[in-house]
Amino acid sequence: MKRALAIVALLALTVLVLAGSRTVAPAPAQDEPRFAAYDVCIDSGSAPLAAWQVEIVASSGRAKLVGVEGGDAGAFAAPPYYDPKALMSERIVLAAFDTGSALPSGRTRVARLHVEVQGAAEPRFEARVVAAASRDGRTIDVSVEVRP
Repeated sequence: MKRALAIVALLALTVLVLAGSRTVAPAPAQDEPRFAAYDVCIDSGSAPLAAWQVEIVASSGRAKLVGVEGGDAGAFAAPPYYDPKALMSERIVLAAFDTGSALPSGRTRVARLHVEVQGAAEPRFEARVVAAASRDGRTIDVSVEVRP
């Protein structure tokens, strides 16, 4: 009797071990991250742009800033100044200046944001001009736009 009970217990244990060892394939990820680049453009009209500062906030979608690069060749080709810790949030302040003589006017790409996007929704960004100035330090009116 003890032997039969031991065999039944051993069979039950074997079934439990085999049932628990089945491998379950992970569910496919529905929120695979993707990466995108967004241009930061400033339009200074006819005034030469020597210095600028903008604040950019992710207003919709799930976006994480992962990098910042410079703008078009010329005065703002180098990456703008920013706080690297800001890359961990959905807000960043960028700034740059150039005292050279070949300053851009009109619409100019001053930076490019590299963004990790989660989900299908395309992120949208709100940009606000904090300051903009000409070579002699006078404030100038500009507009800013962030676009893919």
